[in-house]
Amino acid sequence: MRDITLRQLKHDGFCYRHHPTQLVAQLPTGFVLLSPRATLIWDHRRMWRAKNDVYHYCWYDRWFNLLEVVDPDGHLLEIYAHIASPVELRDGVARYIDYELDVTSIDGPRLVDEDEFAEAVEKYGYPAELQARCYAAAAEAHALVQRWQAGLPPKAALAQINGIGA
Repeated sequence: MRDITLRQLKHDGFCYRHHPTQLVAQLPTGFVLLSPRATLIWDHRRMWRAKNDVYHYCWYDRWFNLLEVVDPDGHLLEIYAHIASPVELRDGVARYIDYELDVTSIDGPRLVDEDEFAEAVEKYGYPAELQARCYAAAAEAHALVQRWQAGLPPKAALAQINGIGA
């Protein structure tokens, strides 16, 4: 494992959240991060320590990334997908633009945060093409969250994307 930084950006490039994380695996299609519980997370308003382990699955060509949230006893709490630009990994930093729409496995899978997306559309002036891309990515993320098998080795986990969208 290698220590890196994860930076979550708004559409205008503002980094609203960042934290140290660990690069667990890097493959031709994407990579896997682990942010262990007690990781210190900073955002533009406050900082806190994570209560759970989070495995973060990122693909180089997808407009979303996926998280497995696991409690201290190893039980899966949630699968969560951020609708976001494809994640880039360079010079020890993983970064993506968060487009506010999300998909959660809780009471679902279901699309959440459409109100935040609507606010971002207004604030940043997302063009119609970007809005359509985000909703298409949300449909793909929904399908992936629905069939996701947690706890797989990195290569098998990242391969679960096969047959969905792009």
